[in-house]
Amino acid sequence: MRRLNPDPINSPRLHRRLSSPALFLAGGWAVSAAIWFLPAGYTAAVKGCVGAALRPAQVGLLTARAGVASIASQIEMHGNTVQRLAKSEADRLRLEEENRRLAAELALLRSRTAEGEHRQSDARLLVAGCIPARVLGRQARDFLAGDGILDVGSRAGVRGEALVVGGPKSFLDQGANRRLESEELVLAQGRVWGKIVEVGPQTSTVRTPCEPGFRDLVRLGVASADGRPPRLGPQGLLEGTGEPLARVRRVDVTEPVAVGDAVYTASGQGVLPAPLLYGFVVRVQRPVGAAHWEIWMKPALDCEPESVVVLRTEINPARIDPGPQINPARVVR
Repeated sequence: MRRLNPDPINSPRLHRRLSSPALFLAGGWAVSAAIWFLPAGYTAAVKGCVGAALRPAQVGLLTARAGVASIASQIEMHGNTVQRLAKSEADRLRLEEENRRLAAELALLRSRTAEGEHRQSDARLLVAGCIPARVLGRQARDFLAGDGILDVGSRAGVRGEALVVGGPKSFLDQGANRRLESEELVLAQGRVWGKIVEVGPQTSTVRTPCEPGFRDLVRLGVASADGRPPRLGPQGLLEGTGEPLARVRRVDVTEPVAVGDAVYTASGQGVLPAPLLYGFVVRVQRPVGAAHWEIWMKPALDCEPESVVVLRTEINPARIDPGPQINPARVVR
């Protein structure tokens, strides 16, 4: 026979029933209904106690919500600040490029509109002309080489592809069609980018100061902060060595030279109102027993531009005598 449990309170079945979630939920509903139907005078104390117990949690929740809103606002402000800074940086770079272009145009205009240019006795004999051109990229060079347009060395038996690989690597889209000539300076952003070394019917090749074979007379100097012409110093010979830096030779060790000095053109004297910038001195050495400095220059332009201008020397039209003017005579019959 089954033995009955003498203690019904400690029965496992009764314990499971009493610990059931449904029982607690039903008890909670019963207590809520009792509080709801009781008069306000009886429940005010209970509501006050419950409200006082829940108030710290409510205050903490509101404080956390305000903190999260503040952090989100700061993150949004930071993102807006980053966007404004990026836009400002882009605007600054664009304005700097525009300033360089305007400075180049202003230098050329000054060479044409120097004081007294309109008077024949005071006008310059030689003035600098400006021919705009664009630098051809690899795809454009390959396309033109396929049509035989880049074979400017064909008279020497050089094929177009060999010229692209072995010769100067930069090409302009102007040549003999615009009466370009070798040794003419090529400017970009108001600074010297290189020289024309060979002219074809429609294109021309450019050699930059660091490329082997480049040579030009230069003068060291210090730029003026007030926009006036620079203070020029000794003269030297700029040579390309195939390295990232060009070399300036033939400057006596008795001449003062320092890192940071500017290197200007010396060949435009009498044509340009002010010398043009090549680059800046970045290293100066004095070999033992040598009579000249070892000077190394970093070009002012260290990347290939998209558009350039070619300087050419021209006779000032104001100095050309038009000859005697013949007044038309009426035929008398």
